[in-house]
Amino acid sequence: MRRMWAVLAVLSMAAPAALAQGRAGSIELTPTVGYWFGDTLARGTVNAFDFDVTVDDTTAAGVRVSYRFTENWALEGALMRFNADLVTGRKELFGGAEKLGEIRGDVAEIGFEGSFGRSRLVPFLAGGIGAMRLDPSMANASSDTRFVGHLGAGFKLFFTPNVALRFDWRGHSANVRSGSDDCDWWERCSYDDRWLTFKELSLGLTLAF
Repeated sequence: MRRMWAVLAVLSMAAPAALAQGRAGSIELTPTVGYWFGDTLARGTVNAFDFDVTVDDTTAAGVRVSYRFTENWALEGALMRFNADLVTGRKELFGGAEKLGEIRGDVAEIGFEGSFGRSRLVPFLAGGIGAMRLDPSMANASSDTRFVGHLGAGFKLFFTPNVALRFDWRGHSANVRSGSDDCDWWERCSYDDRWLTFKELSLGLTLAF
């Protein structure tokens, strides 16, 4: 780890002033790996369980593709996948949860990215919508696809005008409201949680063309 950060520091100091990043008409391809912090499916949210079930923290991998139509604005699409454990209960400290099975999540999203500045360090905000397919590996549960919205921020550290490290912190919220009750989209109803929210911390290598 120390060696990796030392190499990044040397590259950052050695690179020429990167004045061309964020140019209109460019395409950015970013393979990404990260860590997704899980959330709890409250009792009654899904028909397969009559108790709280937590989607555990896990790693994820995918790719982001952006088309920059101005220097500061881009249309961005992303495909991500994770495999996580399903465990009993909520995420209490020292809770001693029991593993019930596993779940795979495939996420497809589209949205906008707004960046600031043209220096080597370029912060940005991002948000959008998409679909999340949840596929549990359990006999009494079937896969389903739900609406997901995401919002986040991050920054890119450019080594050259065409190569950068990208850091993302995002929240992805999937609507998991059951259709078996009489509640509308915003009503709280008899159960607490209608959204399954994952927090993402990720690192990618951006290549601009």
